Amino acid sequence: MKKIWLVILIGIMTFTLFSCQSSSKIEVVIGMWPESANTDDVAMFETWKQRFETDYPEYEIIGEPFTYSVEAFYARANSQTLPTVFQTWFTEPQMIVSGGHAKDITDIVTELGWYDKMDPALREYLTFDERLYGIPRDGYGLGLIINLDVFYDAGLVDDLDGDDIYDIIDPNNPTEKYYPQTMEELYSYSETIKQTTGIDGLVILNVDKNGGWQFTNYAWAFGADLQVEGNDGKIHANLNSDEAVEAMEFLKSFYDNELVPIGNMNYSEWATRLGNGQVGMAIAGNDVISNVITQGGMDRNSIAFVPIPEGPGGQHTLFGGTPYMFSAYDSDEAVEGAIKFLEYMGRSPETSEVAQSAMREGLQTATRKNMLILPEIRAWVNEDYTELIDSLNAQYVNVQAFHNFADFYELLPETRRREEPYYTQYMYELLDQVVVNLKNPAFDVRSSLNSKQELFETYLREQLD
Repeated sequence: MKKIWLVILIGIMTFTLFSCQSSSKIEVVIGMWPESANTDDVAMFETWKQRFETDYPEYEIIGEPFTYSVEAFYARANSQTLPTVFQTWFTEPQMIVSGGHAKDITDIVTELGWYDKMDPALREYLTFDERLYGIPRDGYGLGLIINLDVFYDAGLVDDLDGDDIYDIIDPNNPTEKYYPQTMEELYSYSETIKQTTGIDGLVILNVDKNGGWQFTNYAWAFGADLQVEGNDGKIHANLNSDEAVEAMEFLKSFYDNELVPIGNMNYSEWATRLGNGQVGMAIAGNDVISNVITQGGMDRNSIAFVPIPEGPGGQHTLFGGTPYMFSAYDSDEAVEGAIKFLEYMGRSPETSEVAQSAMREGLQTATRKNMLILPEIRAWVNEDYTELIDSLNAQYVNVQAFHNFADFYELLPETRRREEPYYTQYMYELLDQVVVNLKNPAFDVRSSLNSKQELFETYLREQLD
């Protein structure tokens, strides 16, 4: 009997020891995991997980597809169940940090040698009180995306070098450009498209905060600052300045003269309409140009992407992007593991073998999915990284006529401008409510902006004072 109990006791001890060992791994929840339907992407992430866990056996990588929205974020933050690392927008870090939901990663990033390799402008977006709270994935700039087939039908472009691709810039004389370079020309090009083809010239987004977001770029072009510092040293709303009213009236003129689609236009609508030739132009970020292929069925050689036109207030490119942020409710060890995992995703300044493999696998997956591959706006500036990216771009960028995109990339360093700093998503929501009503002929722009100004100023005082 004693022998039986001894065997049982040994068994219990062995099971207990095994359980302790199996639960001793540091769990790292990767919130950027693809949805299960994206089988190629899931397989790629699984490969990265296996490599990482082989090199760092103390960690267990757990994938979770977490899509950021303000509502989804607060639900998870309030229950302290955020993924260890998650993606958000560059408008959000101040809110996330001030709420105590983000981990200070300054020391970890510095010890890894990454701090000084980060693009200083992007690092500034994620720095509060001289402490770093996130790592940029990449940046984007808004530009004007053009359907060259529509432009050709309207008599605005032609194939100038005989390669069966219409040219938005003369490849033999790059000073000759065939896209709208001013806001006045944006209107006149839209008018020409409508008059010659019957097709709408431009998409104006107006719901889901997208109208307010893109209106910001128009407002800057007309000289407006939507948030200003007052004599009291505080930030105040400035949604109803003369320049902002002028910019909104400019957008209204497209509706008044039937140059844009009527109805609710969200961020998928522009890609579908532009891709299938229902509209000539749309404003979008350079990071989603492929949407016209995947959503609208557009031929990649029919796409051009050019800078936002200049207005009376100058030429500005709304510059945003996607940062990775890290849960304040996870241990330092888990967060360090999440940061190290970025190397295995090809999203760090490292040029190691695993980093290069991940970068190539990402590009190869995009190629298989027929995505348009263009240069990214890079998060890192160290020389070995930029040299590697240049070599990968030479191999994988898959547009035949890059001169139809080149002006955007060349001008961006001079024109990029950070989004307005405080409670930007609420500001976009209020401005959306103005843009969506521009289709009504009797709509009073100034009165509406006056009411939104009052609401936003009240909100700022509640939050900032």
